[in-house]
Amino acid sequence: MKKGQAAIEFLITYGWAIMAAISVIGALAYFGLTNPSSSLPDKCLFSNAFECRDYYVNSTAIRVKLVNSLGESIYQPNTTINITSYLTDNTTINCSTTNAAILEPEGSIEIICRNMTGTPFTNGDKVKTRISVYYANRPGGYSQVSLGEVYATVQ
Repeated sequence: MKKGQAAIEFLITYGWAIMAAISVIGALAYFGLTNPSSSLPDKCLFSNAFECRDYYVNSTAIRVKLVNSLGESIYQPNTTINITSYLTDNTTINCSTTNAAILEPEGSIEIICRNMTGTPFTNGDKVKTRISVYYANRPGGYSQVSLGEVYATVQ
């Protein structure tokens, strides 16, 4: 006569456990702890030839300071920046650089992108920026590329 009692007790016990787990997940989501973009730190990483010394992102400009860590002179550094944010699609922007003819070892260049249209950054947004710096090892040499990424909070 009591064959169903074990099944009912099983379902009730695990039902409470599942409800508790759903409540905890709901509380974490409510307080924003499940959003990885809010918990990831700002960073600036570059591959060969350049070291990222400083970066700044606001609603109208992106600035990145790079240092030549190749150990030899770099000729004609030109940049292309691909901006990815959580609000916009990929946008490719050509930006200006300082000291664009020859970059001596340990010399620095600053990449500046201003008056960006179509990139509605607002304060507090996380923006991922991919930067490609094209350069040559010697005058008239083959083009090399150094890839970098800036992940920053809009100031």
